[in-house]
Amino acid sequence: MDSLDRVLEPQSIAVVGSKSVDNHMWLRTIQPFEGKKYHVNVDRNEWASAKELGFDSFPSILDVPESIDLVIVSVPAQIVPRILKDCATKKVIGVHLYTAGFSETGTAEGIELEKEIERIAIEGNLKIVGPNCMGIFNPKLGIGVNLGRYHGEYGNLAFISQSGSQSVAFAQGSAFHDLKVSKLVSMGNGIILDSHDYLKYLANDDDTKVIGMYLEGIRSGKDFFKQLKEISKIKPTMIWKVGETDDAERAVASHSTSKTSNPKIWDDMLIQCNAIKIDNMDEMFETAKLLAKLDPPKKSGYNLGVLALSGGHATEMANVFSKAGFSIPRLSEKSYNKILTKFNLVGSTYTNPIEGRTLANEDHLNNVLDVLNEDSNVDIIVHEIHISNRNDKLSVYRGHTPEIFCEFKKRAKKPYVVLISTTYPHPSPEDRSMVYKQLTDAGIPAVFGMENTANSLRKYVEYYQRK
Repeated sequence: MDSLDRVLEPQSIAVVGSKSVDNHMWLRTIQPFEGKKYHVNVDRNEWASAKELGFDSFPSILDVPESIDLVIVSVPAQIVPRILKDCATKKVIGVHLYTAGFSETGTAEGIELEKEIERIAIEGNLKIVGPNCMGIFNPKLGIGVNLGRYHGEYGNLAFISQSGSQSVAFAQGSAFHDLKVSKLVSMGNGIILDSHDYLKYLANDDDTKVIGMYLEGIRSGKDFFKQLKEISKIKPTMIWKVGETDDAERAVASHSTSKTSNPKIWDDMLIQCNAIKIDNMDEMFETAKLLAKLDPPKKSGYNLGVLALSGGHATEMANVFSKAGFSIPRLSEKSYNKILTKFNLVGSTYTNPIEGRTLANEDHLNNVLDVLNEDSNVDIIVHEIHISNRNDKLSVYRGHTPEIFCEFKKRAKKPYVVLISTTYPHPSPEDRSMVYKQLTDAGIPAVFGMENTANSLRKYVEYYQRK
């Protein structure tokens, strides 16, 4: 695992095969990297343009005067064995093979080539990421910046994917959702480093708190089961598994050469490991928000205190959340007595869910929030908002701006979730982004839509209950 640390957090990197015709894409992916970095290309016509980007060039890996932790390879498949032999001689630690054209092609030549590079890697003790993948994104070090927005910042959410496009989508989507990445690996065919190897590494990665995975199949069921079970004891791990139908199985076989498994067996395995089953990218993000931003619920987590936008929304939320397995209990008599000191009963509901015109008063709204904060019947507070622009003033809840919720978050004693209503009229993208950022900057997970909130909240609670 120490050697894998040198792959995901290298101190030196070489890129083999970068070309000016594609704007030196792979050199640019490590441009922010502050460690030693080299351009390797037998074509000296590429050296001048690489020099403009700040890279010294060499005709071969063996000509680089210093040791190399990670080599990124972008050359035709037939040339890869020769490059790997040089890497083994140089005692390189890890190699990211962007190159495709191996067993995923289904051709005899591609299958034989993959067997050859696997043999060279094993004999040379090379840790191969790939082939047929986008490789590593480490925003802390400025590696793989084509996978996400490099801003010199990093977070606590890791992602492992057998798909390059899903990796890119995750990196870019996580930036929108204010979920900063710790490590991201597009692992491709995974002929040497498989999914369980990355799980074993992430279990000991101090920068990672929550893990997401996009999987088409696994090569070693026992190893994966063992590592998933161990890591789920300490870090919530979300699994998005595809290939569950005959058509999907054929697509998987031609993409990453993965073998699929019976969906029922797979689902039961996830339950035994206390891993979190995810069905799409949006669900991944919404669940990750809660796992990354909320502490574990102090009690069962199934009892909700709900603030709704209106009476109709209150009954709809009661329906949606109770169908998802939650309870919206009556509050204590002490709580009701305190609510009624600052609550107008006419046209309002105060039992739970709570809604009312009187909550347009800041003092009255804070009173209700503080009651839910103290009531022992409530484990989690869910607050529905609708972003709108009234008379050129941004409003999220009965005339209030987001500041009132950000202030409450500072004194909240239990998990506090904001549900962003998808009711009409929809807000402008600018207003939605502004409010969303304000809430997430305050550490409040904001989830879009009732069903999405109920679904992701159930997964968050189930993880801690099973744990």
